[in-house]
Amino acid sequence: MATGAGRLLIAGAAVLVIGSALVGTRLRAADVKVADPTSVVMIVNRDSNDIAFMDIKTRKLVGKTFLGNNVNPHMVMMSPDGRYVVTGGTRANKAYIIDARTLQLVKVIPVDIAPEHLAFSPDGRWYYQGNPQGDSISVIDMVSLAKIKTIPGLVEPLNTVFVPDGSKAYVGNYGAHWVGVIDVRRHELLKRIQIAEVPGVARLDPAKYLGEIKGINIPQITNDGRYLYAADTDLGIVGKIDPREDKVTKVIRVGRAPWRIYMSHDGNYAITPNNGDQTISILDLRTDKVAATLEAGENMTGVNFAGGKAFVISSTSGFVYVYDMKTLRPAGRLKIGTNIQLETATTDAGDQKIYLADSTENAVVIIDAKTEAVEKVFNVGLFPWGTHIMDSKDNYCH
Repeated sequence: MATGAGRLLIAGAAVLVIGSALVGTRLRAADVKVADPTSVVMIVNRDSNDIAFMDIKTRKLVGKTFLGNNVNPHMVMMSPDGRYVVTGGTRANKAYIIDARTLQLVKVIPVDIAPEHLAFSPDGRWYYQGNPQGDSISVIDMVSLAKIKTIPGLVEPLNTVFVPDGSKAYVGNYGAHWVGVIDVRRHELLKRIQIAEVPGVARLDPAKYLGEIKGINIPQITNDGRYLYAADTDLGIVGKIDPREDKVTKVIRVGRAPWRIYMSHDGNYAITPNNGDQTISILDLRTDKVAATLEAGENMTGVNFAGGKAFVISSTSGFVYVYDMKTLRPAGRLKIGTNIQLETATTDAGDQKIYLADSTENAVVIIDAKTEAVEKVFNVGLFPWGTHIMDSKDNYCH
């Protein structure tokens, strides 16, 4: 570890790196591994317990940050100002903060049980770490790099989305059929928004509805910030929420077992992968109607948009399904490999290439959206679980 201002030697042995120490200091050129935070793809490697950084132009790794043993990082994200990279360690019950320039681990923060998905407030001040097995969100102050609060009362919270002004956050509860509304000023659960009435058990399959609930993965916000759309997996619907009144204004039926909702980059459409019937539903956001229901693959884990197309990841089939977003018709499929498992992906900021985690081959698959050419970069780490690019519109996780 390089020495410099802000590093204090404690008891002659342990070195503590103060999170804000690197800010405003002049680093040696040798210390800086990433000069431009937009120039790298971040790769979450679950089994090697590290975050890898790959240069977008050269497609070579510029460094890795080892987090420790038995961490299993789940999702990675860069702060809006490009200063830090954060991840939650599912097995370690901790959050990890990395300096985005030196790739040094600067802070480890205990959180709640099994941290997975995470989000930054628009101003970058707050890092919300979701803890699905703890039914909570840990609030981390990015100025002091400390956990300041735990928000309880949630039910298997997966993804959190902030409104553009940062005043409220909306949480998908996969163990329930409601969206949680958080007052960001007080970091408190403000209300619950029921997406739709849950049918009576007597009219349904009791084994399904009295067993494990599969509710809401994410309340995804529209590109203009006006509305949120949330897919409920058990109910097979999408609810439209007006955040000004926190009310559901429309309920749209889609396919069976929709995983979550993904917004197109032009703001006109949204897609739900329906793993219950291996279809996708394309929603026209101007009419709030299903514009097309198209055949897809099994075990879909993500949707990426690029080059006027939608790329849908079928994790266990080894295929990525392609759809033309102008005609709303299938446009073929890309065979990534045989007997492999695909995870999730991110699209570059120019909407030209997609970077897909291939956990079986310890690789990142690069898809050219225009030509649909496929290239693999191997040895990125063990069991790559997901990728992230700063300023990408398609940063998500399982």
